[in-house]
Parts: sequence; structure tokens; C-alpha cells
Amino acid sequence: MAKTAHDTKEAWSLSKKYDGEPHGWLQWKGTDVCMDIHCVCGCDSHVHGDFCYHVKCPKCGRIYFCNGHIEFIEVETHNEDEGTLFGEE
Repeated sequence: MAKTAHDTKEAWSLSKKYDGEPHGWLQWKGTDVCMDIHCVCGCDSHVHGDFCYHVKCPKCGRIYFCNGHIEFIEVETHNEDEGTLFGEE
């Protein structure tokens, strides 16, 4: 189900709350983002940029607020060829 808000403040209030669930929060620190965008209209696009708080679909013009939460899904095993494992000491 796609959510629609009048503005960013309302979008923030509509964002899923992850209290009590494993999750992360993206904190933009001047870093570059490379992100695939999938719009409800069916358009798939891509963006590169700093501090990506909103994206606009190049096909239909919808503007989306980018929630900083990312879902954490626990895995029982991790192979080195799957990418860097952060948090190890």
C-alpha cells in the first residue's frame, strides 16, 4: 500500500515506527547515495546524490519522502563474498 502525505512533516508522522523491532537509521554525513527507485506507477529509475531526503519519479512526477529507517532481517550465517560485515571487533 502506498502512503501519501501533504508535506514532509505529515510524511514523517506516517512513517512506520520500528520501536521494539530490529532496525537501523540512516544518518547522512555528507556521503553519496546511490539508490534504485521503484515508483507505484511502475517506473524504475536511479539517483546519485548527497543528503537524499526526497526523490521525484521521472515518469509521473510523484515526489517521495525518504524515511531513514532500514529493516534488519536476522540471518543465521554470513559468507565473506556477501559483503562487508560491520560491527565486528
